[in-house]
Amino acid sequence: MGFLALCWVAQPGEATGVVWPELPKDCFVHARPATSADMKKGCAAFAIGNAGTSVGTPLDIKIPQYAWHVDKASGKKTPVILIQAEESSGIKAVGYRELDSPRLGAALLTEMILLGGDKPGQ
Repeated sequence: MGFLALCWVAQPGEATGVVWPELPKDCFVHARPATSADMKKGCAAFAIGNAGTSVGTPLDIKIPQYAWHVDKASGKKTPVILIQAEESSGIKAVGYRELDSPRLGAALLTEMILLGGDKPGQ
């Protein structure tokens, strides 16, 4: 008698119980460095620079977009929406808004799984 076991593994872009909202129409930073004013409005998680001068270079990736932030220590994946992406001194960083809280966060680009502009699982 044979035995067949099937295993379904969610792919990075598939919704696994996550309700992904529509992407924001505003309040994100694209094609320019973020400023302290963007941060005060909650439209950016960080600003690179000093004395009011922004020195970050925008990364050529779609903003806003859906993504997973992957915690390197625990492996935990948090669904987020990218709201900015910049590089400075060879360091590529992103700012994001968590889906299940009003919290903003910043991470290295290497900590992200980018999902694009289409709702995951649709």
